[in-house]
Amino acid sequence: MRAFSVFLASVLLSCPSAMSQSSTTDASTLHAILDEVHKLRQDLQVTAATVQRAQILLYRLRIQMEVVTQATQRLDEAKMMAAQAKSYQTNLANYKQQQQEFLERTQDPEARKRIEAQLESIRNQTEQMQNQESEAQAKEAECANQLRIDQGQLDQLQEQLDRLDRKLESALKQTGQSIEMTAQR
Repeated sequence: MRAFSVFLASVLLSCPSAMSQSSTTDASTLHAILDEVHKLRQDLQVTAATVQRAQILLYRLRIQMEVVTQATQRLDEAKMMAAQAKSYQTNLANYKQQQQEFLERTQDPEARKRIEAQLESIRNQTEQMQNQESEAQAKEAECANQLRIDQGQLDQLQEQLDRLDRKLESALKQTGQSIEMTAQR
């Protein structure tokens, strides 16, 4: 009976230490879980902020693409206007040449006056076309410059989006590695 009393006393004395070991293990496990939840929450907040930033960048990218498209259209229109002015000048020069040759062959004073009047009109139109061509070339250069600027801004936005994509990919890899490490424990 004495042996039983000693055994019972030793069990009772060891139970509080066993309970304290169990509660210490539970507390450390709970602390580890809380740390992991805290890290996950931080990761989610960073990811959410990154996703919001990506959405903003995508919106800006779409708008900038429209700006570049419009700048390209304006440049195309300016090129077309310059080409038309040049073509019209060429046609006027050919017509002027024909009228001068006709003037040289014509002896009729009335016909000569009409041809000279036409030649004067052609000279005036040629001057106007030269001015229009100069203006069109200046507009073309301006549009080309604006297109370069807009395209540069588009390229910058695309680079920002690429950096953000790499950041998200890196975060996903880190999260995947963190999950693997936690699973291995």
